[in-house]
Amino acid sequence: MHYFVRTALLLAVLGAPNPARADDEDDEYLTGNNHGRIDLIHLDSAVQGRGPCVQMKPSIPGKSAWACLWRNNPLYPELLGLLQSAFIAGKRCIVYWSAVDNKSHKTIDRVECWRT
Repeated sequence: MHYFVRTALLLAVLGAPNPARADDEDDEYLTGNNHGRIDLIHLDSAVQGRGPCVQMKPSIPGKSAWACLWRNNPLYPELLGLLQSAFIAGKRCIVYWSAVDNKSHKTIDRVECWRT
């Protein structure tokens, strides 16, 4: 009987849904921010629902140095415009996130940029 209980428990643990992240390396970066300049903007039409991804200097911490803006963000058009104009003008920004997607990229929640 003890064998069946352990087996059932193991199957329950293995069958539990995984959080939206790749592995434990990004645990400390699930929520955070990065302060710097946007160094690179990437767009990929093959990823449905995702807008631009950015890399910054200094680099975004964690397994992936990318932070991505998803189209389900209620401020998507405004954040898209802010990221693009900040990149073009070389403004300093703070990019905030509170989750990591299945590629270990941070999911952008909000952005603050200012003139330097």
